[in-house]
Amino acid sequence: MLLRIFLAILVIGLVVAGVLAVKQNQNAARSRTMAGGPPPATITDTRVEPSSWNRRIEAVGDLRAIQDVAVASEVPGKVLEINFHSGAPVEQGDVLVRLDAAEDRAQLEALEADLRLARQEYQRVERLRGSPAFSQSLMDRAQSEAVSLQAQVQQQRVRLQRKDIRAPFDGVLGIREISLGDIVAAGEPIVALKTLAPIYVDFTVPERRRASVTPGQPLEISVAAWPDDTFSGELLVVSPDVDVRSRTLKLRGQLANSDGRLQPGMFATVHLIQSGAEPVLTLPRTAISFFAYGESVFAITEEGEQLTVHRRPVTVGRTRGERVEILSGLESGQRVVHTGHLKLREGQRVVIGETVALPAGIGDR
Repeated sequence: MLLRIFLAILVIGLVVAGVLAVKQNQNAARSRTMAGGPPPATITDTRVEPSSWNRRIEAVGDLRAIQDVAVASEVPGKVLEINFHSGAPVEQGDVLVRLDAAEDRAQLEALEADLRLARQEYQRVERLRGSPAFSQSLMDRAQSEAVSLQAQVQQQRVRLQRKDIRAPFDGVLGIREISLGDIVAAGEPIVALKTLAPIYVDFTVPERRRASVTPGQPLEISVAAWPDDTFSGELLVVSPDVDVRSRTLKLRGQLANSDGRLQPGMFATVHLIQSGAEPVLTLPRTAISFFAYGESVFAITEEGEQLTVHRRPVTVGRTRGERVEILSGLESGQRVVHTGHLKLREGQRVVIGETVALPAGIGDR
């Protein structure tokens, strides 16, 4: 019995001793590692590039269709045919809707019959000219009746034509507002029709900018729906008056929009391009860390044969595409971390992985 207890204590002692030895070795290895510092982090780098950017006036605006109408009937009637699909393109003169015109056609036929009779009566009176039975007043009444009926026939034909509701211009239709069999009133909207190519952009600038805006100037816009693309156009109209409440000047530009990606109602950021260019320093957007208290980058310095990083606050300016203007904090050609910021801390050693080469002029506009 005592032998068993002794052996159990011996086994437990050996296990405890083994665990303590492993822990001691791990702590010793960790101490040796910390004494040499953490391993260097792998990053990619880039350099501050000098560029030449055109001067611009930035504003916000709204896109508007050049032509925009709610197609409606000029006369009341029952919907007999619908010859379009919502969202489809149409050409000027296409018949969109036909209203029931049976009653109007019957009225036209009756008026045409009355007109034929009136013309025959006039011709009979005309043949009596020079005879004792001829009367000028009778001829005048016959002529007046024929002319009146001719006008009524023409009026009825116009009314009949209005039973066919046609597209007033080329464009793209909106969502259908009616159904077969509906009784539509005069002026009741049937479908929206808009011209999308070209398209307007309306925006405002402060009145102090009046001397810098002239019709014909190039402009570029960007929209949230296509964040990686810019759309080019030109300034079309400068309003002749200034808004007395906001002291702003209303401007209108025009863009080709041949692919139809821009749509009325979209919010747009507008850049009105000025003549002349100015030198700037730029970095890729991904090289900059944006915080609530400001922006910064990790600048790369050589310390002997090692590369280390140091956080450097910077002041940024305009953004064009994927590049950001650097107003202060860095110099041309200075080397900074491009990717890999999250794993870095002040003074950490780094090694360069795949270096990102920046072609000259990227972001120049």
